[in-house]
Amino acid sequence: MSSSLRDELLGVVEREPVPPFVLLLPPGWVSVEPSREAFARLTAEASAVFRAQHRPDLDAQFRAMVERAATEFLRRDPVRLIYQEHVAPELMIPLAITVARVTDPGGASLDGRVRGLVRDHGARPLDELGVVMRWSAEHSHEVPGGRVTVRSFNYLVPIPDTGRTQAIMFTGTLPIAAGEQLDEATVSSTQLLMDAVMSTFRWSGA
Repeated sequence: MSSSLRDELLGVVEREPVPPFVLLLPPGWVSVEPSREAFARLTAEASAVFRAQHRPDLDAQFRAMVERAATEFLRRDPVRLIYQEHVAPELMIPLAITVARVTDPGGASLDGRVRGLVRDHGARPLDELGVVMRWSAEHSHEVPGGRVTVRSFNYLVPIPDTGRTQAIMFTGTLPIAAGEQLDEATVSSTQLLMDAVMSTFRWSGA
């Protein structure tokens, strides 16, 4: 059976690849193709931080969270995985950035979804032109060994020449150990880091 016939029978939709884009990352950060192996490397790097902080509990919770996140992310339309690599443990932060394509199941414009993000999650433009929309959220997951709360920093960018029916979403994920609170200084500094990185975004050739 040809691949095209198999895809048709399985309901697989062929899409054009996401156009290349430019994103300037701080020293020590890498942008890689999303895969199980890439998530395993991310986990190993983050574990070094938790071991240096004598936090085996958070290490175990983070590993479980990454495993769950990898499974969910790779089922979507993944584009890139961005994280720190080869950085001294004391300089690392347990922050990973996933990039995925977002579409409406019916092929409609994403404008309605954006209006919902503004209404329900306080989404606001990052740039003066209003091209990049940003918002943050916090939610919890049950994982083996406890519960992990996650603060996410999200950015939605429409893909050119798709009639606003496709976008890519950058999500920076910062875990919090069960029973602990994320101090506002950490939230603010992470938000500033994410904003600084995303302010460098542009489509290649733009």
